Amino acid sequence: MIRLTPLLICSLACSSACGDGARGAPSPDGGSTSPQPDAGSTSPPPDGGAGSPGIGLAVVNSDYASTSISLLDRTTGQVRNGDCIDSGSRPPRNTLPLSGDVVLPSQPQPGGLLLTIDRTNSALTWIDPSTCTPLRQLDVSTGFYSNPHDVIGISPTKAYVARYERNAAPTPDPTDHDEGDDLLIIDPSVPAITGRIDLASYAVAVAGTAIQSRADRALLIDGKLYVALSNLSGDFQVAGHGRLLVIDPATDQVTGMVDIPELKNCSGLSYAATTRTLVVACGGSFSDADQAAGSGIVYIDLGASPPVETHRQAAALFGGRAIAGYSGIASHGALGFGVTFGELGGIKDQFWVLDAAYGQTTKLTDASDAFTLGTVLVDPTRERVYLTDADAATPRVHIYQYSNPAAPAREASINPDPSLGLPPREIEWY
Repeated sequence: MIRLTPLLICSLACSSACGDGARGAPSPDGGSTSPQPDAGSTSPPPDGGAGSPGIGLAVVNSDYASTSISLLDRTTGQVRNGDCIDSGSRPPRNTLPLSGDVVLPSQPQPGGLLLTIDRTNSALTWIDPSTCTPLRQLDVSTGFYSNPHDVIGISPTKAYVARYERNAAPTPDPTDHDEGDDLLIIDPSVPAITGRIDLASYAVAVAGTAIQSRADRALLIDGKLYVALSNLSGDFQVAGHGRLLVIDPATDQVTGMVDIPELKNCSGLSYAATTRTLVVACGGSFSDADQAAGSGIVYIDLGASPPVETHRQAAALFGGRAIAGYSGIASHGALGFGVTFGELGGIKDQFWVLDAAYGQTTKLTDASDAFTLGTVLVDPTRERVYLTDADAATPRVHIYQYSNPAAPAREASINPDPSLGLPPREIEWY
């Protein structure tokens, strides 16, 4: 098992996972250089629940030194702007340029703006996707490396920021909001920090080791916020079992908790609205000799009070490899698509489809190497799956069609960043 540094763990182990055949002919890489929302829309259309299509698709392309953001048309999947903004851009005012470690929120933000989460700079940047102009930026470090992993928009004036790191030396003044290991509360319209929800006490206890809760990805579903805790020690060498928190945005209080015993690093979230099932992907711990033993897919019934795990599927179904990214919402939850971890210089990443009802998997493709396949994003409206492929020679976003669920097939492969050629790592709705 390859051992990764904390930086590579954060960058390579898909945290949206870890977070929703034959090669087809490449699609045209052209399109408008100034993307416009479909049909003049300014907010996500009501065609699904959590993880539903927004105005468009944003792709993070990165070699971990530089980053670019590309925009795709949500209807066709074609490139609308291959270089909306990049690390070499010189945004106006005091806006920081993008670092090499940038991710996107799990869900579209209220108002249809594009939002980037710069983990190196601990900075959030709101961008007008029609002009690719940065509108405002907020530093969420509060004096330390906070490593934000997700932003969940509640309204135009309220959002939560999942901060993955803990401040070793916070000030005694609670209004500094500098403790970390929390959900930071912000007003995106200003933007400004307005408060925090301390999550340190919700970390899973492990004897002899201090565990940080490490809030990762989250989803807002039916007015409640579901937050995945990674539960890892400061040096990433020890992991507690999986845990979800339920938070009431009206009171900023934790109102529920769902434990996921035996599985670790449970941070990938997708939601099948028809059955009210939250699907949780657990990647296992990189420090364990058998990472796959702590990896699997867990199904949580949100229709039950309190929410309860109904069943799970082990990583053994996916060739015995740990799960790097997964979405379980295709065909109303009947199908799931996932990526398994490879090992550098050895086993390659693999892309799988799971028949959830029968617990049967089919491998769809092998990557060129390890740590090249990234986000799995399902568009249930158009029965498509998007998969980022950071192959150095041919970086692509692959588009699969699953209208025939028995035989999902690749319908296109596009280069989202033809001008700079940076490899795609993540794709999400905005």
